[in-house]
Amino acid sequence: MKRHDSLLLVAREHHESLVLARRLMTGGGSAGSGWPADPPAQARSLAAFFEQYLRRHFAVEDQVVFPAALECGDEAGALVQRLAQEHRQMTELIRELAAAAVVEAGALAAFGTLLNAHVRLEDRNLFPLMEAGLPAGRLMRLQADVESLYR
Repeated sequence: MKRHDSLLLVAREHHESLVLARRLMTGGGSAGSGWPADPPAQARSLAAFFEQYLRRHFAVEDQVVFPAALECGDEAGALVQRLAQEHRQMTELIRELAAAAVVEAGALAAFGTLLNAHVRLEDRNLFPLMEAGLPAGRLMRLQADVESLYR
């Protein structure tokens, strides 16, 4: 399904998060992927990805997307509450993994599973609720708000 323009910037970033999640869940990279094979290096790569992409992505969702979603009713509100909690949980897990003296492959895989499920929940549940529940003018304002945070 094609995303509404108001959510395109956010949704496009989900692809990279899903690629990362897959790498973490499988534990290794394919030839030429640049993904390290050992868990400590993977944890460092995860932390770098967070700093480069996820920190801003979470902020855009927390500050702009989720407040707009709250206008779509109780179902969207429950999703927002869960997704915002997962942002906090993933941020803390990344800090813990980056600081750990020993990084377990299982912990990285668990993080990958959480990230994958989180992105899928937004794409398959929250965004369709927003696209159906927000009037056209509100979606246009949402788009302008999202774009302003990506500048």
